This record gives sequence, C-alpha cells and structure tokens, in this order.
Amino acid sequence: MKSYAVLGAAALISSAASAGFTGVTVTEAVSGDRTVSSIWANFSSSTDRILNVFDYMNGSGTMDALHTDSCFGDVDTDGDGYADVFGATGAWSQTWNTSTGIPSDSFVAIGAPGPVALDPGFAGPYTSGGITNLSGWYDSTPGSQNLAGTSLKIKVMQIARLTGSAYYTGNFTVGFAALGSTTAQFGAGTFTIGTPAPGAVALLGLAGLVSRRRRA
Repeated sequence: MKSYAVLGAAALISSAASAGFTGVTVTEAVSGDRTVSSIWANFSSSTDRILNVFDYMNGSGTMDALHTDSCFGDVDTDGDGYADVFGATGAWSQTWNTSTGIPSDSFVAIGAPGPVALDPGFAGPYTSGGITNLSGWYDSTPGSQNLAGTSLKIKVMQIARLTGSAYYTGNFTVGFAALGSTTAQFGAGTFTIGTPAPGAVALLGLAGLVSRRRRA
C-alpha cells in the first residue's frame, strides 16, 4: 500500500451518497485516555470495492490526532545486540499500544488489515496534529481487503484523540468500482467527531426549541 499525505478524522455523519457509495459512519472505542474513532465508507453491494480516498478537506475545529511510532531511541537493526541506528524513531505499527485490545493510534487505511504506510505528517515518536487539505491515499495492489463484503463497509481511517477533545469536522471523496469493472465512480462524505463547545450545544438546543415552536 502507498500513501500520499495522511491521517484523518471522523464521527456523526451526513454524506452525499452516489451509486453504490451510501455514506460514512464512525465507530468509537475508549483506550486509556484516548477515544479512538474508526471511519468507514459504506456501500450498497458486497462486491463494491474501494480504490482510493482523496481531496481530504478540513472543516471546522482542529483534528488533534495522536500518532506514536512503535520504536524510540537507538535501534539494533541487525540483531547483533548492539545499536547501529542512533536517534531513530522507528516505524509506525498498527499494533502499537494494544494493551486494551484497541490499537490506539492514528492512521489511514484502505480496508483490512488496516494501515497504509506511515504518514509523513504523523512521524513519531509522538505527535499531535492533523491531515493536510487535498491529501489522498490509495492501495496500489487492490485485493479482497478492498471489498465491502458482508458488512457493506470499508475502513478508510482511524483517528485517536484525547477523550473530551473538541468538535472537528472534515470531508473527503471516495473512488470505488464494482468488482470486475474498470469504471470508477465517486462519492463525497462528511464527518464530525468530538465534543461540541458549550456555545454550540446551546445553539443546538435553541434550534430544537424553535423547531418545536414552529410545529406547534
């Protein structure tokens, strides 16, 4: 797998659905002090396959994605018991910090097993940041991991943030095709993760009150 730019975000969603692509959903889990959000592209057929994700755009808020490499300090690359690479930060690992059973790191993906190569925007050993506008990633060797399958969804990114982080929204375009087809199709998805600021909560409540009054 190869990656251009990288790491993205996600959560409650509305999407512009198109033929086969039905939108974006997010699942969340807590790992220590982090809330880990998995972002999925949804499809209408088990034989739909994802080709790429591109034109990533930041919306409102700050992503504050946490990314940690799996190796720190000097490294013994040849296994002779002596360090031969000094000051290295190592490579990112999907299984980093899985003591809770949840890989609590941030990465982009095209299906299973998960990560595209280490995003240069999230080089370790420990960073907190986001993804650059117009970023994209793809799988150069498409396989069964690119199929929607019986779940009708494909993982496209994971974002780990400190629990309680503020609202963040973003959007991206998905390229996909039916199995055996060489004709690409495209769909756009928008997502939101995090906790709304108190002012935003108040505005949402006010909007609901106005709506109820109008119906009355």
